[in-house]
Amino acid sequence: MTPISKNMSYNDLKKFLQKEIKKITLEQLYELSFHFNDDVKYLPREYKKKYTQSVLNVIISRYSSLKNDSNNYEGYISKEDFEQINTILSDKEDMITYTMNLIVVYATYFLKEPVHLPGTVFPGMVSVFTDGENYYCPVKKFHINNPQATCKYCIAKITDD
Repeated sequence: MTPISKNMSYNDLKKFLQKEIKKITLEQLYELSFHFNDDVKYLPREYKKKYTQSVLNVIISRYSSLKNDSNNYEGYISKEDFEQINTILSDKEDMITYTMNLIVVYATYFLKEPVHLPGTVFPGMVSVFTDGENYYCPVKKFHINNPQATCKYCIAKITDD
């Protein structure tokens, strides 16, 4: 069970995430990138390099952003968000997954960004995009029920195509 509690302030959640992310060493971050490279080894070559660079850059920049975030966040975690955050952070067995999940919580609840940033190109030459108000993901519908995917927590909407 994580120490995230009902009616916790966003500032307290941020402090918790920062405390946890500071435990992640550069070696573990490198291991995460190695693990990710292994996960995409079967992607077509024309997508793999660009997709891998895009995702790893986002992971590293969000890791750094979370670690150094000094912003003040108003409000308290809702009951629904509390349940989702605890679900996301409940897997501490695997440090790679846990690190990714810390970053997912930060991107979703603080940055208000999708897991994959707009412009992330997926096989089929489709990408996450925004209309200026909402984010949309053309591949979310294929992964939303995958228990290992974070799509169910991502703020991007499923496209209609």
